Amino acid sequence: MANTVPPELWERVVVVRWPELLDKVSAEEQATAATLGPVVCGLALEHRLQVATHPPLNSRRRNADGDWRPRNHALSQSRGAVHSHALPNLWQSMWEVWQELSTLEPPSDGRPLLTTEAGRVVFPASTADSPPTRTT
Repeated sequence: MANTVPPELWERVVVVRWPELLDKVSAEEQATAATLGPVVCGLALEHRLQVATHPPLNSRRRNADGDWRPRNHALSQSRGAVHSHALPNLWQSMWEVWQELSTLEPPSDGRPLLTTEAGRVVFPASTADSPPTRTT
């Protein structure tokens, strides 16, 4: 999920390689994903993730007058929301991977990145603490 908050403030950034999970779903669901295309599939999975996790930074939006109002992702009519239930098994696989990746602890050696077959986790605080890399 994208936010306008600087990544340096994030505890972790979870990246799920959802196209790698397509081989775990039925041929019918794979065909649905192919018809929707990668952009809409990504939006659909992102929508389901927002509904499942209720991220605080995405839970409200500004009105035209500048005031904040709550945002209910479940009522969205976005492209992702409209197609979010077309990929139930892909969503389930993606959700399981996201849950696994989102609970990983930063490496004890201070590396800012963990990579698995299903995705990766970046720990921005680790990169902020690291000295800058010099190139000559």
